[in-house]
Amino acid sequence: MPPPPHTPRYESLDVWRGAACLSILLTHSVAGYVATPELEARVRAEGGSVADWLVVLSARLWVGVPLFFVISGYCIAAAADAARRKPRAGGTFFKRRFRRIYPPLWAFLAVAAAGVALLPAAALPGPTSDHVRPLPRPWELAPAQWLGSLTLTESWRHHLGGPGTDYFAKQLWTLCYEEQFYLVVGLIVLVARQWLFPLAAAISLAVYLNVADLNAVLGDRIGVDLNAYQRPLRGFFFDGLWLAFAAGIAVYYRANHATPVTRWCLDGVLAAGLVSTARAVPTPWDFQANLTGELLTAFAAALLLGWLHGADAALASARATAPLRWAGRRCYSLYLVHCPVAPLIQWNLYRCGVTGPTEALLVTVPLACAASLAAAWAFHRAVESRFLNAPPPPPVPGGSDATRGTDAADAPLAVLTGSGVPGPAPVPR
Repeated sequence: MPPPPHTPRYESLDVWRGAACLSILLTHSVAGYVATPELEARVRAEGGSVADWLVVLSARLWVGVPLFFVISGYCIAAAADAARRKPRAGGTFFKRRFRRIYPPLWAFLAVAAAGVALLPAAALPGPTSDHVRPLPRPWELAPAQWLGSLTLTESWRHHLGGPGTDYFAKQLWTLCYEEQFYLVVGLIVLVARQWLFPLAAAISLAVYLNVADLNAVLGDRIGVDLNAYQRPLRGFFFDGLWLAFAAGIAVYYRANHATPVTRWCLDGVLAAGLVSTARAVPTPWDFQANLTGELLTAFAAALLLGWLHGADAALASARATAPLRWAGRRCYSLYLVHCPVAPLIQWNLYRCGVTGPTEALLVTVPLACAASLAAAWAFHRAVESRFLNAPPPPPVPGGSDATRGTDAADAPLAVLTGSGVPGPAPVPR
């Protein structure tokens, strides 16, 4: 039997989850039509008003996405660590993940597709610098693309054939990665539960070797093109984003199993990753939603979550964090519904003349946020709450390690769920 974790539940994860989700909501309330490459270029060259700078800053709140991945890594590590102490560990793990994620996803896609099909063409968001069709009609996607969205395989499906990648809801790309993370961890629990953390570390090293500039490290010195052996296929977890998830696993291990020396070592690895990625971002303007920016954010978030673990109870109970906890507990619902809602409001206000940064901050952002939060509340109440995994029974005094704290962290399924369960976040890629 593996040693029991010290404190598997990170009570304030709802706070961090809420902060991540609201940051993404703010980004999608301005990105595309108000926060444009042209606005950023003008502000960078000439400066701008306070509103200009706030909009440019809001467009960089995609940092919620890698924060979600870190939270998800923590929560899935906690769920896997609990599951491996039970009989039929792998089956239980996969069953709970499936129930938590797919039924709400399918309900959302059905409702959203019906709504988009009924909207007049002029009301649908127009092209942006990132997407020709930000919100396509249901019939504009090929059957294979619909299958990819319904199964959360669309990020890598095109490698097997068929049309290129296109999502009905653009935020689903993060869920496609999440499902791969869950699959890898679940397979470890299924076939090698005693080796959960060593195998996660080995996979992390392999992914690093698959995306790092090995020629700069060694190849140029020995005259061998080591980078030629790498296969960072876009859309698969080994394209580098596993490292953000692994940072969350490190936070969990640090809090629950690590010795003081191991904690220092984990902090050192995360700090080295932070420094390495920061060196590739010479100015704040170079901080973009690419692998470097995402990993920089993830390593910084993991260090912060590790260091603040001692303040967990205070953050979780503070009155000031109550709004963030409310959003965090409905995170999966908010993540799913906000992307059609916020872009639709932004686009229709934009074509009605609300085009400037000041107007957007005063009108578009409040309306988009209010509508998204209301829709998330309704969806959570009507749909998501029906698929929450039952909380574990209270621990029996003097009970065995197998029953002590069994699913304490499964309630926070970090990026994909509410009531302490994590759920991913959206940014167009």
